[in-house]
Amino acid sequence: MEHGAFELVGGRAADLTRRLRSLQDRKPLTVSFVPSHETKFIGYFSNKLNAELASALGHRYGYLPPERGEQADIVILTSHGMDLSTRLWQLREKVRKDAVIAIWLWDNHLSHLNNYRTALAADFVFPSHAYSAGYLFNPLSVVGAHTPACSAQWTTDEVRSMLGSNTAVSRMHKALVNYVDYPASWRSGLFRELRECAPEAEVLLMPPGDRSRYFSKTSEQRFIEWMQYKATIILPVEKDLSTRVFDALLSGQVPIVPTSVEDFDYVISPQIQKELGIVRVKEVTVDALRSAISEALEAFDRMGGTGVRQRQEYVLGHHMLRHRVASMLGNILEMAQKTSIVAGIGKFGFGLYLAPKT
Repeated sequence: MEHGAFELVGGRAADLTRRLRSLQDRKPLTVSFVPSHETKFIGYFSNKLNAELASALGHRYGYLPPERGEQADIVILTSHGMDLSTRLWQLREKVRKDAVIAIWLWDNHLSHLNNYRTALAADFVFPSHAYSAGYLFNPLSVVGAHTPACSAQWTTDEVRSMLGSNTAVSRMHKALVNYVDYPASWRSGLFRELRECAPEAEVLLMPPGDRSRYFSKTSEQRFIEWMQYKATIILPVEKDLSTRVFDALLSGQVPIVPTSVEDFDYVISPQIQKELGIVRVKEVTVDALRSAISEALEAFDRMGGTGVRQRQEYVLGHHMLRHRVASMLGNILEMAQKTSIVAGIGKFGFGLYLAPKT
């Protein structure tokens, strides 16, 4: 590699290290969380999210809503598979010179080229799926800690309010299978088999171009849909740990999770899985899933209301969006205190890596 390239990347490493260091001197340190426009067409995030983040982070940070994000010291944006590099470069022209721009990739297991372009335009990159993060290492941005999916459609206060006002919702003795049906996906045929052969599975599908079956509902109606079932089947497009695991637990359901979901044991330990009644399945076939549904329904009935509350409180205490934002901010500040950024050739090729602070 040309010596000039090393100098260029080394200069980028030094600049990012300097900006990290400077964060420690800013009081209050201002932060902003900016959901990508990719989610607006379905109204995915709660309109009360900013109030929750301001309350949850206010003891340590000065929180700024997205419309004031350009004024923040740290801006965290979400990305859901599109190339957001232009958006990030435009943001870089508006933020303060020493501001830090981080991107949280929700779909880094797919759309690799788009995600890589987005990563090149950021300062720090937080992958949702650790098993598929190696390709993100690059000469311009730093790959931060694994930041998995979570329950993000509702705030904590909204969930507690909905739980309190919907105590009479009855549960069907079925497993919910509510998905976008991508025709080219391996699971598309399985959905139809389940619909025909498994009466204990409630199969509710949406075409990719029309998600109104679910997202035309109000926020509360969506949550009630989850609450009307005792279990759910997790069938990711690839082998990713999706938001639906946490949405299911938040509603009190028992999730059925394939052992092929790579990051699952790292995010929810096997011991906690056992305590929550989560069912693991090795084979993703109709027969294996029907057996797993029976096991999950039995676990739900055996654990009763205590199990429902245990699953709900577990997510409310550990896996809401506010927890993930706080985790990313904590990781950025930990890097500022304990590490330096260096250019070099590491496990994932030439790029920027973290080294002990010198």
